[in-house]
Amino acid sequence: MKRILYLIVIILIAIFTISFTLLNSQPVTVSYYFGRYEVDLLVVIVICFTLGAVVGVFSVLGKMFSLKHEVIKKEKEIRITEKEVENLRSLPLKDER
Repeated sequence: MKRILYLIVIILIAIFTISFTLLNSQPVTVSYYFGRYEVDLLVVIVICFTLGAVVGVFSVLGKMFSLKHEVIKKEKEIRITEKEVENLRSLPLKDER
């Protein structure tokens, strides 16, 4: 269900971006450090949208990898604890009389 919601949001953003760029298709001048380049506003908007998405993905990757590492570490701790519990269960009980 969560993936479907994400997919719907992505599709809505893409539709909004495409309709916005089609409404703004006049040429603009893009100035670089070494010159100028004239290109449609459509191209500039699509490039900026794409770069923003790429930067967003890379900004999340670091946190995602650290969380994945933490999950692996916790799973290892769980396995060790389960072994300890299993060993304690297999020990015979002694009466202290």
